[in-house]
Amino acid sequence: MSKKIALKWFKQARHDLEMAEKNISIGGYDVSAFLAHQAVEKLLKAIFVLEGEKIPRIHYIDELAHQLDLPEEIVDDLSDLTIDYTFARYPDVSEHIPYEEYTEEIAQEKVGLAKKIFDSLKDRYSPLEGHNG
Repeated sequence: MSKKIALKWFKQARHDLEMAEKNISIGGYDVSAFLAHQAVEKLLKAIFVLEGEKIPRIHYIDELAHQLDLPEEIVDDLSDLTIDYTFARYPDVSEHIPYEEYTEEIAQEKVGLAKKIFDSLKDRYSPLEGHNG
């Protein structure tokens, strides 16, 4: 795959992160958590493409991280976001309704984790930076 495809994944990842942050201000805390997960997932998939690998068709960002041989401290951070792929969206995966479980503090923590992961992986996606979109 090409750098053009990697850039599409990267731009969408940045957009998802921006939307995750904006949803906090309108009380969409569950949406923020889900989008934080999505931003990281798409960033990892951009790295797969950029490094000439086939994108795994999974949504478990901790598993994607293992496949990319990311450091354990990053994998630990990713583990805190992995649950939000399902928990933030589906009311039948726990006893509670997702939007009632997420608070502003939780949403800020999730977005903060996503930003930390973006910062930690800058070296891996640096060829994609500088492209606006």
